[in-house]
Amino acid sequence: MQGGRALAALITWKEITSAFNGRAIGGSWAVEDGIVKVRTALGEKAAPLEEANGVWIAWRLLRELAAGGRA
Repeated sequence: MQGGRALAALITWKEITSAFNGRAIGGSWAVEDGIVKVRTALGEKAAPLEEANGVWIAWRLLRELAAGGRA
């Protein structure tokens, strides 16, 4: 702690792309405090990391955003 405040951890966002219904979709993903977060220009979605692979969860979340018209 510095000056009574905890220092925030640096979060590294990575790009992710996939195909959905014949078109390319893309966004960014990161893991923060055990939560996988995916962001696109039209929305965002999150899920717990649990015991799964973060990339797989990010891919699934990206496809869920696309299915909802938000990717």
